[in-house]
Amino acid sequence: MNPVSSFLRFALWFVVAILIMACESERLEQTEFGIQQNKFLLSLELVEHAGKILQSPELIQPEIDAAMIQLDQGLKLAFEVNPEFLKRLDIRLPRLYTGMFIAGIESYRLGVESSDREKQLAGLLLLAQWSKFWLSEKPNIQKKLIEFGNH
Repeated sequence: MNPVSSFLRFALWFVVAILIMACESERLEQTEFGIQQNKFLLSLELVEHAGKILQSPELIQPEIDAAMIQLDQGLKLAFEVNPEFLKRLDIRLPRLYTGMFIAGIESYRLGVESSDREKQLAGLLLLAQWSKFWLSEKPNIQKKLIEFGNH
């Protein structure tokens, strides 16, 4: 085998290897995007559902306990959402998600645990601010989730 054909064969294998690695890298990025998307959306859903339960009149303790568990699960997932993921959706999202959504849940939750009505109200005010932002921007963010998810 002459040196030129050996070099061409090596170059071809090298190009194929690079293409395979690029495809795997893109697949990993899409998988990570999907994981982050799921954590983000599920955190919102869990907290919203818990909030609806807690607003119901005449709750019994098991219902309150179940709602608080959902609130805690939503908070746990919220902490796992990468700010870089949020930034891809909206440049303001990392700051608002942390400063309103997460801080609101924490304040409310700590207020419930310590029976501190002021902390509870402060948390609810932050969550109301988050809700106002989320309701106005949700269609744009959902559109970006779909666009990025398809790439």
